[in-house]
Amino acid sequence: MKSVIAIFAALSIAVPCLASETEWVEVAQDVSVRLVSSDTLGDDGTVWMGLEIDMPADTKTYWRVPGETGLPLVIETAGSRHIQGVEIAWPYPKREVAEGYLDHAFYGHVLFPLAVAVDGDAPILVADITMGVCSDICVPANLSLEIAPPLDAPDGPNDFRIRQALAAVPLPLDGEGILGAARFDMKAEAMIVDLLDPGFDYTSMIAHIADSNLVFGEPEIVEPGRLSFALLGRAGPETLRDASAHFTFDSQDGPFEIIRPLPGN
Repeated sequence: MKSVIAIFAALSIAVPCLASETEWVEVAQDVSVRLVSSDTLGDDGTVWMGLEIDMPADTKTYWRVPGETGLPLVIETAGSRHIQGVEIAWPYPKREVAEGYLDHAFYGHVLFPLAVAVDGDAPILVADITMGVCSDICVPANLSLEIAPPLDAPDGPNDFRIRQALAAVPLPLDGEGILGAARFDMKAEAMIVDLLDPGFDYTSMIAHIADSNLVFGEPEIVEPGRLSFALLGRAGPETLRDASAHFTFDSQDGPFEIIRPLPGN
């Protein structure tokens, strides 16, 4: 695995903001980050916000399963007030193989939608962010952003941009007639899933395990009606016990995700 070269000091910057967006904070050369908010409280008590990253077209950050060389994006919110939780709605990433290593990445300008569960009339989100930024070298970045969204009126422009980003988030799909049962083959060290539709384009599919950073390779047909995703690295049986396999893919109708339970190992 490639080593990550840290040439920038980790940032610890608290940027309070009593508005619909924070100031931009530079975390690496030509790479800046901010929080934005729709300022719209849904009936379920959720406010959609966004982590916006402005990068050059040849610079990248990483998906929830970053891959073999990347660093995962992590948002901690322990310092927040009247916030019950934050969930990242992950857009479909670019899968790439460079110098023999597989990664899942986002290039250039990207906005990660955040579903923020609010408990109270004056929420304050304090987001302690850890992320990887890579161009010619890879830089770990740490920063803290603070936003107190006013909920008295929607912010139309930010709401529109967040909803645009949500269009790139895979929708749940039952996958009936596409994928059958899934299992992890300990001997082959691969995720195996039945392919029920021989005409289905599986080439964009990414396999991963919920709440895990295990990395699986590109899909291959190992026998008629069966897909295999090789595990890149090793995992003990306890890692896969009572887990669920997620199969994320892109299509002409947009990105989707099919979930299949894994039998106990």
